[in-house]
Amino acid sequence: MSRAKQRRPGTRSGRRAPTDFPDDLPSAAIAALDDLLGGGRADDGDAPPDEEPDLPEPPAIARHAPPPPPGAKKRAQTRIPTRRPTTNPPEAVAETVLPELPALRFAVFEDGAHLAAAQAAITAAGHRVAIGGAGGDAVRRVLDAIQRGHVDAVLVALAPTPGPATQIVDAALALEPRRPIVIAAPLGDSSSAARRAIAAGADLVTMRPHDADRLGAIVLAAARLHVERTAAAMARGNEQVLRARLDEIADDSRGLQPMEVFQRVLELEIRRARRYEYPLSVALFAVEIAPPPPPPGIRGILRARAGNALIHTIRDIDLATQLDHERFLVLLPYTDLAGATGLGRRVIAAVAELDPVVSAGRAFPPRLVGAVAGGKPGSALSFGKLMKDVSRALEQARRDGAELAVEP
Repeated sequence: MSRAKQRRPGTRSGRRAPTDFPDDLPSAAIAALDDLLGGGRADDGDAPPDEEPDLPEPPAIARHAPPPPPGAKKRAQTRIPTRRPTTNPPEAVAETVLPELPALRFAVFEDGAHLAAAQAAITAAGHRVAIGGAGGDAVRRVLDAIQRGHVDAVLVALAPTPGPATQIVDAALALEPRRPIVIAAPLGDSSSAARRAIAAGADLVTMRPHDADRLGAIVLAAARLHVERTAAAMARGNEQVLRARLDEIADDSRGLQPMEVFQRVLELEIRRARRYEYPLSVALFAVEIAPPPPPPGIRGILRARAGNALIHTIRDIDLATQLDHERFLVLLPYTDLAGATGLGRRVIAAVAELDPVVSAGRAFPPRLVGAVAGGKPGSALSFGKLMKDVSRALEQARRDGAELAVEP
């Protein structure tokens, strides 16, 4: 039985001298390990020189990756632990973006011993000293800068008794809501400094001597307070604009509404009247002009005047619309026929009190003819039925020459 020839990578045919080192050290190391796992058997003397004895297959734990080819560079193998990918990745943490603090313009009113230090500390904090000084002349200049709106913050040496510093604080507070931030540096007893500064109306308090570390924190607080005050002022301005728009809408709601809006509101009120069993009525008015027909444009003037008097006579809960070139329809929720009749008479009387329109030697007094219709609580109501009833009543009033007709 012949043996299969086996030649490992990196080995040469034939025997080597003991002093002959292999060219590929990793291959030689694996070969030596195979010999060791094979029971320490040396080369069999009966085997041919070019053959090596059969070796058992190495166990699983001795399996390695195939050695690199000869001449390849040796790499350090580092075992990197693997992690299983998480099925539910953690949620991203929301990033908080702080507003950028502006560089404030300062007005400094201090005595000569602390003025330079205060200005240097403010400048070191990244802000600018717009005006500074000590004494009576400085009071006038600081007051002028505050009143002109040239400063964002004021650092003032606050004396225990009222004086020029009190005038500066009062001038700053008078510019509310867009006033500068007031930082007080009280003189005298430090235990009562904060109390005196708050009583004077200051926003922040600092103590002497002024340096970058001590005054820097107060200046930072002033910048933050300035940003918050500006945002609050903008919010108040937006609120005022919104309220003005709402007031305009509220004023427009007292005017004549489009027919589509009127019909939707009427249908909604009809459903509510059915559900909660409260009365509901409608009133229909028409502009009445005695023959012969007026000149062009007179009918439009009379209609406009009558419509203006109508919307100023009806109640806040009522809703009016213009049906055509001469008729007005009014919704009267929570109103029975008696209440609708009274309102109709008031509208007709308000229009009759208007001054007549004079044209081509004729006087055209504004005049309305009206009719009311409605339903009792719990009765069947519909938009079509109300319009049919009130239109029939109006036509009857115009035929009879009456001012107001009531459809029972």
